[in-house]
Amino acid sequence: MTDAIIVGGGLTGGSLACALAQQGLTIAVVDQNDPKVVGPSDGRSFALSRSSFNILSRLGIWELLKDVTPITRIHTSDGMLPQWIVFDEEDVKGGPLGYVVDSALLKSKILERLLSFDNITLHAPSSATSVERTEFHTLVKTTEGDSIKAPLCIAADGRFSPLRTDAQIPLIKWPYNQVAIVCNISHTLPHENRAFEHFLPWGPLAFVPRPGNESGLVWSVEKEKADVFMTLSEEEFTSEVQALFGDCLGTFTLSSKRWSYPLSVCLSKRLTDIRLALVGDAAHAFHPVAGQGLNVGFRDVSVLAEVLTEAFSLGLDLGSPHVLSTYQRKRRLDIATMTLVTDGLVRVFSNQSRTLARIRTLGFGLAKHVSPLKHAMIRHAMGVSYKD
Repeated sequence: MTDAIIVGGGLTGGSLACALAQQGLTIAVVDQNDPKVVGPSDGRSFALSRSSFNILSRLGIWELLKDVTPITRIHTSDGMLPQWIVFDEEDVKGGPLGYVVDSALLKSKILERLLSFDNITLHAPSSATSVERTEFHTLVKTTEGDSIKAPLCIAADGRFSPLRTDAQIPLIKWPYNQVAIVCNISHTLPHENRAFEHFLPWGPLAFVPRPGNESGLVWSVEKEKADVFMTLSEEEFTSEVQALFGDCLGTFTLSSKRWSYPLSVCLSKRLTDIRLALVGDAAHAFHPVAGQGLNVGFRDVSVLAEVLTEAFSLGLDLGSPHVLSTYQRKRRLDIATMTLVTDGLVRVFSNQSRTLARIRTLGFGLAKHVSPLKHAMIRHAMGVSYKD
């Protein structure tokens, strides 16, 4: 019998399969995408934290990645105030503040590593048609006619997880009435490995460095404004961005198509059910203001792999309530903290209140001049506050 079934072979599901297989477990992965077909880009550039770098390095995935751009400085500013903070890699020793990688590249290399394991069976392209979870096992039937039996099923099937819905796990969710516009921007001046987060009253404007003179843009704006910006010509759109951002990167040119994603918070009230565990977007989805969603997902991977590997070495039932409750207990604080941080940033900065403006002034001043606070903020963003 297979040790665990993972439904969803994307970024978190694929890396989890690698983590478990690396420890000797036999894993089945069910994924709807054909591994022989290169899927279309979704436009996203992920800013990976130090903890994600460590996790992917241990799994042998990082060494496969090329065209990864380190972040050595992060410039944060408030569009309503003449305040700014620069976080520098020199503030925290040990390497860059983070790394930027294209989403399509990352997924392809996770798949490449997954296919290198003899103890992973990939059922793709395929989907789960039914999931039977009993006191003793879980049985997954697929569109290809396969029946897979294991003590545990792991839902890595995304924000709209059918497995989570089937388990009737309730959600905590709220909308922001914001849309993230995502694209790549070429500029005439080098970014020098700098990332930028420019807070504006209607949402943050963020740039992350990509190879060459190009940066990835994530612009969170009110839905009504986003509808207008998405219909602008390339020249009109870049002019709008340029006017808000300034010219420290030179002149902008749109170097990709534009994508848009509605923004909301979506949290599972629990991470487990009978012989079921949730990871990644199936468990939580945040506002992209801090760029930490995937990093939190990789920490799910790290913790669940650690819990299951220990249970496997002791000969325990991997789907037992004790094992699953250990995973949930270890992940609750990190997820709750990230929810509060991202939601707080959105509510404080996407606001034209004079009172909040004064609070922001105080906060920027403290973070800029109080070194321990600044260092704590950097360590949190890098993920080094967490065991990985």
